Amino acid sequence: MITNKRATILEAAKRTFSLFGYKGTSVAHVAKLAGVGKGTIYTEFKHKEEMLEAVMDDFLHDLGAIFERVKHEDERSVLKLHRALYDTLQYRKEHQLLIHLTEEVSVHGTKEAVSAMQKVEDFIMTSLERAIAQGVEKGRLQVNDTEITAFTIYKLYIAFIVDWEEKKRPLTEEELFQVFENHIFNGIVIR
Repeated sequence: MITNKRATILEAAKRTFSLFGYKGTSVAHVAKLAGVGKGTIYTEFKHKEEMLEAVMDDFLHDLGAIFERVKHEDERSVLKLHRALYDTLQYRKEHQLLIHLTEEVSVHGTKEAVSAMQKVEDFIMTSLERAIAQGVEKGRLQVNDTEITAFTIYKLYIAFIVDWEEKKRPLTEEELFQVFENHIFNGIVIR
């Protein structure tokens, strides 16, 4: 029964944080949406920050599933990197919780929002670096420093998916892959 109560509260927390962000969410909001008293919330979570951490753990699990799915596809290493990043960044761009947290970071600098978004960035970077290292181990990629390569590719993807789209027509997934294949991937692929 406790597991169901915790799951109900966690689902309500996801929805509430997605609607109002971290700063705009109160324990009372979560309790009302979960259909429980505030005291019940505190039997499952010590404080609002712990609820956000649990919500973010679920989110990171979803991101991990994207990387895991792509890892098992039968495609070239660079296409796997592209698919993992593209799918991850699209998920990040469309997920209401992350939209609110990103805004909260830039507008208010709320430390909990900053910490949550940093976990997302670190997770994506680590997953990408691991994928690049696997390509190197399999003899498909030549990279001197997997961390620098992961950082470079990730930041460029963000630039095209976020910054580019603020002023230009969004690139299709295929167009984005062509940009990266021509300008980045051809330099690291072993032929």
